[in-house]
Amino acid sequence: MSKILVDSSVWISFLKGNEEGKLLFPLLDSNQACVNDLILTELLPALIH
Repeated sequence: MSKILVDSSVWISFLKGNEEGKLLFPLLDSNQACVNDLILTELLPALIH
């Protein structure tokens, strides 16, 4: 199964519980969602708060 790189804006929507973020659930359930170092760097402020 191929991996899908998920942009930081989608992760932030997911963390906020927005409707757009809910689209991430199928990728998480199928273990297809992935991130890279740049996306993790962009997410750090959202994860800390």
